[in-house]
Amino acid sequence: MRALLKVLAIVVVSAIATRLAGLVVSRQFNEGSEVSDEFRRMVIMDGVEFSSHARGLRSVEISVVMGGARLDLRDAVIDPAGARVLAENTMGGLLILVRDDWDVTVDDTLVGGGESRVQVTPSEDLPDDAPKLRVQVFTRIGGTAVSTKDFSPR
Repeated sequence: MRALLKVLAIVVVSAIATRLAGLVVSRQFNEGSEVSDEFRRMVIMDGVEFSSHARGLRSVEISVVMGGARLDLRDAVIDPAGARVLAENTMGGLLILVRDDWDVTVDDTLVGGGESRVQVTPSEDLPDDAPKLRVQVFTRIGGTAVSTKDFSPR
């Protein structure tokens, strides 16, 4: 019985240490605010909701590791030259919300059973001058969605 309690204590202490290390690392990676035209977010063993209100959105980087994130870009204005989102998701869930009047191109790479869902307005249904957003997604054993509709539980 003592051996089992010892193992359990080691597992609990390890999980707490890993969680604290994840919080420290993710805070160091995060840059920019809700109004920044360029920002970075990292989520490790946690959950986060982030909404952008940028007036000239150019670049977004988001990384999720064993956590969940909801990135809402619908209140942002894309820079006239276009914008890009680089998203990495490892064993987590990531939802990227975009506007239905944006021309969104999604390049996704799935590894190890990852899942991707893309629900955006087809380019041919938009005017030639629609704001352009390129989303590059790399998902490892997780689920990533880029959508004009919010289907996340709240």
